[in-house]
Amino acid sequence: MSENVERPYLTRKQAADLLQLPVRTLDYLAGTNQIPFLRISKRNVRFAGAKLDKWFEQREGIAHRRGSSKDKGL
Repeated sequence: MSENVERPYLTRKQAADLLQLPVRTLDYLAGTNQIPFLRISKRNVRFAGAKLDKWFEQREGIAHRRGSSKDKGL
């Protein structure tokens, strides 16, 4: 995902597509301040593509609480 290409600011849909997440999941992550975003107005947000790439790389290898291998007995 890291190509050293400067990405513009992305809409919710573009950011969700980039991360291969549902838009509702992206909304949850932004609403709980788990992902970097910019609030343009009360109902309008943008995501910096470069910051999303960095965030994604930092999350590599982190197991989700419900989906971790410990919970599955692996």
